[in-house]
Amino acid sequence: MPEIRILHWNIHSWRDDAGAPNVDAVASLLAATAPDVVSLVEVDEPWGGAPVLADLAGRFGYAWVFPPTVHHGDADVPHGGYGNALLVKAPIRAVQQWQLRWPPRLYDGSESSEARTVLLVRLDVGGAALWVGSTHLPRRSAAARSAALERLLTLTGGLDAPWLVCGDFNTAASTWLPADGSVLLAPPSPVPSYPASAPAEPIDYIVAAPSLTVEAEILDRAGSDHLPLIATVTC
Repeated sequence: MPEIRILHWNIHSWRDDAGAPNVDAVASLLAATAPDVVSLVEVDEPWGGAPVLADLAGRFGYAWVFPPTVHHGDADVPHGGYGNALLVKAPIRAVQQWQLRWPPRLYDGSESSEARTVLLVRLDVGGAALWVGSTHLPRRSAAARSAALERLLTLTGGLDAPWLVCGDFNTAASTWLPADGSVLLAPPSPVPSYPASAPAEPIDYIVAAPSLTVEAEILDRAGSDHLPLIATVTC
């Protein structure tokens, strides 16, 4: 049965937990783990400046997908985009990005106005179709987060192939996952991933269709304010 390795990391706008650039730390982890797919959240890319994501993808031979969740700038000029990105080595057959907060609002720099999305790519994995997604949900508003999670479950339920979504969900899986086994959780037991300096909250994990086999672990790796996650997925 075909397998792929997936790395997920909230990369904190390309900064570590002390505010220093962390691109080298991300690159080092890619070199050490050699994933087939990389899910990155809190990706902040400038328009017209040095393309950090594209350079990283090119260095390791990935195709990259980054439709920003949020565009930011001043009244006259957009300066960049922020959101979820996927780096992929398997053949990409389709790309979707869905809004998880509805209706969307004009972004004013506050979390309450920030759009939330799930980015999905449909991959060909050894002849099998697989949807892989990346998402990042609100931290401060439990109501907004709950609505986004409900929408995520509804949308993934309509996909035409097995799926998995990596995310910084900003809440433990026990607070929202159905108890009927209709959604797989990996790692299956809570593992704290935030803050990286003294992990206390299990908020970075994978949810997936129950037809998949997913083995995942949180890595003790410096380079962001979150710890990364590595998973092996059997289709």
